Amino acid sequence: MLDMISAALRRKRPPTHGLFDTVSMDFRVRLFDIDLNMHLNNAKYLKFMDRCRLEHAVSTGLLDKLIHARCSAVVANTEVSYVRELRPYQHFSVETRVLGWDDKYVYYDQRFMSQKRLHTHALLRIVHMYGGKSISPQAVQEITGLNMQSPVLPEYVDQWRKLLLTKKRYTES
Repeated sequence: MLDMISAALRRKRPPTHGLFDTVSMDFRVRLFDIDLNMHLNNAKYLKFMDRCRLEHAVSTGLLDKLIHARCSAVVANTEVSYVRELRPYQHFSVETRVLGWDDKYVYYDQRFMSQKRLHTHALLRIVHMYGGKSISPQAVQEITGLNMQSPVLPEYVDQWRKLLLTKKRYTES
């Protein structure tokens, strides 16, 4: 809750990063962040990811634009790969960046790093909402005044999109 209040208070400050810049935040694994295996609890990763996407939105000026446009952002899909565990008291950073978008989703890449080593990698796709309905990234740009072009999405995003489409077809049959 305090993160939301802080973000709301800071959202009107001038952006310190561009939309496609990596925004990094530093943390430390606390005792109430761990599970029975004595490493960072899987659910806590999602909490850190949410917090860091919020910071990315504040730092890039996106949050203020979305609030003025009365748009919201909702996570549609998340893929998380746990590479190395994070232990109690271990320092780590979360690096967040926007990779780009297609006709429906905005894609985020988030990495948990410690001592210059990757510990966890997450790929997310976000859908924007306006008036209770999903809207395209192009519509978001029009109503926020961003008017930017998406970089070419990395090949691993295309592979993930194909996997999600296959899963959708499988669950519909």
